[in-house]
Amino acid sequence: MRIEMRPENSVVRPHRHTWAQFLYCSSGVMSVTTEIGSYVMTPDMGLWIPPNIEHSVEMVQQIQQESLYVGGSAGVRLAGRGGVVNMTVLVRELIHEAGSYPVEYDEGGEQGRLIAVLLDQLGRLPPRDVLLPFPQDVRLKAICRQLIEDPSCERSLDEWAERAAASSRTLSRLFEAETGMGFRAWRQRLRLQRAMMRLGEGAAVSLVATEVGYTSASAFIVAFKRFFGFPPGMVGQRA
Repeated sequence: MRIEMRPENSVVRPHRHTWAQFLYCSSGVMSVTTEIGSYVMTPDMGLWIPPNIEHSVEMVQQIQQESLYVGGSAGVRLAGRGGVVNMTVLVRELIHEAGSYPVEYDEGGEQGRLIAVLLDQLGRLPPRDVLLPFPQDVRLKAICRQLIEDPSCERSLDEWAERAAASSRTLSRLFEAETGMGFRAWRQRLRLQRAMMRLGEGAAVSLVATEVGYTSASAFIVAFKRFFGFPPGMVGQRA
């Protein structure tokens, strides 16, 4: 178990390790990028990162980042292919208690029993679909890079296809095959992720809505709440 205060606008560069990592922030907002896509994390989410998967972390504000490392077959089983889960108060408290244990804790005693309960509870956390998946096709990568640089871009898939010298039907099929979602859904998820980061920086809701391509703040608020489960005005209040 590791608890670290990460300063505003800090970055943990791409790295990997041989054990599974369960990562969350008990305060603030952070972005985690892995080989398969990116996540924006709030305190009600935890993220499993499987062994040997490259990942980086970006903090837009000072956060308290907490990590639990699980080795061996238990880590492989719990992390699976990786992904976000909904945190619970019980798991938080169990992790905090386990954090006070020595590395060589008594596996056959009280400490071992608590760790067993923790691992059991970690395995029960429900998944949460907030991944922004990265495609592998060169043409789609180029489109996604430009959208990441400018999430408000309204260029249609037909227009992107013309620039890529491909048919819109081909690009649409590739988006579905490589990301599991259509182009418009992918772009909306990107916009909402970027919005969460900007809100974490303290930007006003109306400004963020415009920056990420929404024509009205009300439409943005509805989409944001549907995706994250709470309104954008609550971002700075969540801990």
